[in-house]
Amino acid sequence: MSTYILSACSWMLNLALQNWSEEAQKDQASCMILVICMHYFYLTNFFWMLVEGLYLYMLVVETFTAENIKLKVYTTIGWGAPAIFITIWVISRCFVTVVPSTGPDGLAISGEANDEMCQWIHEHQVDWIHKAPALAGLALNLFFLIRIMWVLITKLRSANTLETEQYRKATKALLVLIPLLGITNLLVLCGPSDDSWFAHAFDYIRALMLSTQGFTVALFYCFMNTEVRHAIRYHVERWKTGRTIGGGRRRGASYSKDWSPRSRTESIRLTV
Repeated sequence: MSTYILSACSWMLNLALQNWSEEAQKDQASCMILVICMHYFYLTNFFWMLVEGLYLYMLVVETFTAENIKLKVYTTIGWGAPAIFITIWVISRCFVTVVPSTGPDGLAISGEANDEMCQWIHEHQVDWIHKAPALAGLALNLFFLIRIMWVLITKLRSANTLETEQYRKATKALLVLIPLLGITNLLVLCGPSDDSWFAHAFDYIRALMLSTQGFTVALFYCFMNTEVRHAIRYHVERWKTGRTIGGGRRRGASYSKDWSPRSRTESIRLTV
């Protein structure tokens, strides 16, 4: 969730920089820092989606080796790997000169614009240093999605449930996993570039899907998550009980010291 927030904030700051006065656009240092932060947080977003896909894959498919990967490994992949690619991109970008293009492809062509404008906001072929890892992460997540759905459908078929119920559960799982693993980015990766009504509709649909991805993930995996809701309800009820019995004199004294993940899971299981 931090990557969603930081990526969106850095994108809005860069958009504001482009809409400011020409003096602000000529500030190469500020522009460079904002663009680097934007690309870094944008890439961490994809890598944390890859981490989520890897975690679910290990949990569902490779069940016996899932505990071998610790949290620090996932953290290193999510925050450390993008830093490596962005560092290589920054070093490479320092050795190229980029100016905006007037052509339809939007790529830079030397000598067609004012060299005093911010150079870092324009695209260049070296940008594939951070674009390629993002696409590779999406491809891996697509593989993880196919394997997870295959295991899920196999288990549903072996269960004694109605066929329609099996399809309903499989469809629900697929719709929930698509935004979590970033498959929506693959769905809108390529589209029409002409001036037709279909191209405009595609742009609106792509903007809607990409902009609401973080909200969709938070909705399904946080706000509607049974474990999260039971945990919040438990703490609220314990707090109310402590206020009623102790008059609020000792905040937190009524909380059980045995509130471990295992006991929480057991309480959720009994409640369900």
